[in-house]
Amino acid sequence: MKRRWLRFWMLVMLGWAYACNSSSGRGGASAGKDDLSASIARLQQAVRSSPDSAGLRFLLMDQLLQNNQLQEALTENDTLLQMDGSNAGVWYKRGVILLQNGDTVSGVAALKNALKDAPVFGEALLELAAVYASESKPEALTTADRVIQTTEDIWMASNARFIKGLYYSNVNDKAAALEQFSECIKNDYTFLDAYIEKGLLLYDQQKYTEALQVFEQAIQVSNTFAEAYYQAGRCQEALGNREEAELNYRKALGLDNHFSAAKEALEKLR
Repeated sequence: MKRRWLRFWMLVMLGWAYACNSSSGRGGASAGKDDLSASIARLQQAVRSSPDSAGLRFLLMDQLLQNNQLQEALTENDTLLQMDGSNAGVWYKRGVILLQNGDTVSGVAALKNALKDAPVFGEALLELAAVYASESKPEALTTADRVIQTTEDIWMASNARFIKGLYYSNVNDKAAALEQFSECIKNDYTFLDAYIEKGLLLYDQQKYTEALQVFEQAIQVSNTFAEAYYQAGRCQEALGNREEAELNYRKALGLDNHFSAAKEALEKLR
């Protein structure tokens, strides 16, 4: 079950700034992209004026990454490494860029370089653990455990448990996966993706009532979480509650009118 692994990896790679698709129109998204492009242009001008400023180059690299200008971001990273080849943060960002560009081998190597000088660099450890989890490698567990054992940040520890849950899902150890997702929710009840993963595991085992309860808990945490309504609708449909299923699908579409799975489920139900 590798259905949501890439979604989590994108959360990590975008600097822990992942946000679910909302019901905002395309105009708003375009405006946001225009603002980002304008910000990149200003930073490029600032870098030309102060080429020795590592801080400006780092900001530019981050924004290029957000704008999916991966080669340009890598070029800035090359310059930063020439300025300070032992900077763990620069190596971490290099790993992020390479992974986003599909170069897993080089990305992992860069993350390991980051960890040489900063062995408890939480973000780099989580990124590496996420890669291992996607490949069903048990190193995902030991790497995530390093975060749990060394961090005092509840959010970081919850992400580590979430990754452990993804690993167990990928190797089909459903009981262990459920335990990790439950622990993640216990540590941080706002961790919405953990509810979804837990509910999907229960759904796959045809435990539709239990799965529905989990998705409804997610809705209680955030009543604007479109996917929770969609998954609750699937459970209601499996239980034979067609009217409730239709209502949940409609709510999901009301929150995200580009939610194609919810639209298809509603049309099929009709």
